[in-house]
Amino acid sequence: MTQTIAVIGSTGLIGLQFLNSISKGEYEGVTAITRREIPSLSGKPYIHQAIRDFSDLEKMRPDLKTDVLVCALGTTIKTAGSQERFFEIDHNIPLALAKIAHEEGCQTFILVSSMGANAHSKIFYSRVKGQLETALEKVGFEQLHILRPSMLLGERQESRGGEFIGKLIMKPLSFLIPWQYKPIHASIVAAKIRALISGGDSGTSIWSGRELFKKN
Repeated sequence: MTQTIAVIGSTGLIGLQFLNSISKGEYEGVTAITRREIPSLSGKPYIHQAIRDFSDLEKMRPDLKTDVLVCALGTTIKTAGSQERFFEIDHNIPLALAKIAHEEGCQTFILVSSMGANAHSKIFYSRVKGQLETALEKVGFEQLHILRPSMLLGERQESRGGEFIGKLIMKPLSFLIPWQYKPIHASIVAAKIRALISGGDSGTSIWSGRELFKKN
């Protein structure tokens, strides 16, 4: 069954990888909700770029009339500038857009979260990720898929120094690392998202470790 897909976090590592992997006719319609034009998608007219001001989420309502909403939106505390701004970007905005999409009939929400996400974590980053997961479970989606990747591999548009150093250390030793902590390429996570869109179980499903590396 062909479906309509909307993506928030379209310029991020996973969001962009997912969008660039889509072929013409694969879905009934694809909308990339973004703050700025994405050059790599300019040659793909079957992907609509909805350039929006994220300060007024209600204006995105028409873009959120979709069968599936993929959320790959995320930042770092350093980039956000404060914990308060980080919470706004990584918790409040995704949750608000999820609620609007559900009101408009969306039944499948796919969230790219993070390894270690836990609403009760002592680590602020992990706690915010966990709090978002918990809040999304209450929205009422028929299918809620939560992906918890470890360190992501791939070329980001923004530089993350700590992540770069981690890749240098962890990638050569990946075969020694337990599945839960293995670095994973963004293309693998994107492939998992595509598999979940094709057919996933109802209810809430959490994907981490070895399960993320499986396409189905």
